Amino acid sequence: MNKQLTVSFLLISLLIQSTVVLAGDVWDKWGSHRQEYQENEGVEDYIWKEGSDAIPAYPENSDLLEVTGPPAYQNYQYLIDGKSLTVGADGVVRYVIVIRSSSGADNAMFDGIRCTTNQMKNYAYGSTGMDGKKKFILKSNAAWKPFRSSGVTGYGPILAANYFCDHSGVPLKRHVIIQNIKYGKGEVDGLYN
Repeated sequence: MNKQLTVSFLLISLLIQSTVVLAGDVWDKWGSHRQEYQENEGVEDYIWKEGSDAIPAYPENSDLLEVTGPPAYQNYQYLIDGKSLTVGADGVVRYVIVIRSSSGADNAMFDGIRCTTNQMKNYAYGSTGMDGKKKFILKSNAAWKPFRSSGVTGYGPILAANYFCDHSGVPLKRHVIIQNIKYGKGEVDGLYN
């Protein structure tokens, strides 16, 4: 019995000693990054500020590029206006999306996606004016909201994952997004984006 107790005590002592050595090793490795941390002092005080973009013109059919929509809504066509697609200095991917029903009715929206926060914002919606011309009307209560994954407007996470954002939540460059829409998302190697 005493022998078992001694062996158990010895194993616990070794375990504690190796934990202390590992903790010291981690601390030493952090110390090598101390200078880098001090050079970026105040980085946690950074506050994101949204840029502004003008509302684009209502899209032409010739500028629309088909994307994948929510699986439950395969009888709808989801189309991105290639002309309106921008990636702002604020990291927001802005675009016009047209959701077309099987009967040919269109619902157009001017949206933005933030890859870093998995949020989207609807800036404006399409409408037909008294003169019969289609245009966008600013939404008065536009706000950033978490992605919806259900419903006819549950396209945000699909656009982010399949077309707009890389695997670490960084928005891709415009030409890469267009390429993803036209040809499917390929490997991002950092060389051209």
